[in-house]
Amino acid sequence: MPNTPSYGQTRKRREEVTYAQIERAATDILKTGVRPTLEGLRTALGGGSPRTLLDGLNRYWHDLGNQVAGSPDTLQRLPAAVADLAEGLWQRALSVATQAAQATSTEGEAQLSRLKNQLELRSHTLSQREVELDERLRARERTVKELEEHLRAAISMLSKRDATITGLESRLTASQQETEEYRLRLAKVIQRAVTRQRRIPTTRVPKSKKAPRLPTRSPRKKPARKRSVKHR
Repeated sequence: MPNTPSYGQTRKRREEVTYAQIERAATDILKTGVRPTLEGLRTALGGGSPRTLLDGLNRYWHDLGNQVAGSPDTLQRLPAAVADLAEGLWQRALSVATQAAQATSTEGEAQLSRLKNQLELRSHTLSQREVELDERLRARERTVKELEEHLRAAISMLSKRDATITGLESRLTASQQETEEYRLRLAKVIQRAVTRQRRIPTTRVPKSKKAPRLPTRSPRKKPARKRSVKHR
């Protein structure tokens, strides 16, 4: 299986801009009669760190000022008209360079101020995010603690229930054993009673004789009562 390159290995890093490139680009811009700026250098070089370009541009103006400051000794070997013209051009270039340096410095300060504001805003946002995460972490810790307490209570209830079930099972087993013993004892009692009943001899009961019938008497007739005859 081929090794997968880690993050960042496949990205091509932009080469850092050197001072020689900055100086060459600034000189080319200045030849066109335009003051070199930070954005102009970025456009001419196709990119670059703002901080690197700003430092290089400040150095360029400084070196250009030093070259202009040493020009009078060089101009002494030239004709007066040419020397005056050249000195005027140098002074003008020096003025333009000074103004450009000040403008560049102001632009750099403004950019640094913007970066500072962005950093402060980002720091404030991160601080709020940190507070929010800390509150969420504490809330989660409280929730975990409550769940642990509920879990311990549930485990305790299950333990008590297990003990109750075990006790009931023991009582049920004992009751079943006792019932089985009673059943066996009852079966033995019934068996002894049946055996005893079988051992008792059976006797025949004699049939009862019929009693003689007594003669029936007819009812006596009452004698007729004579009537007494009265004499007149």
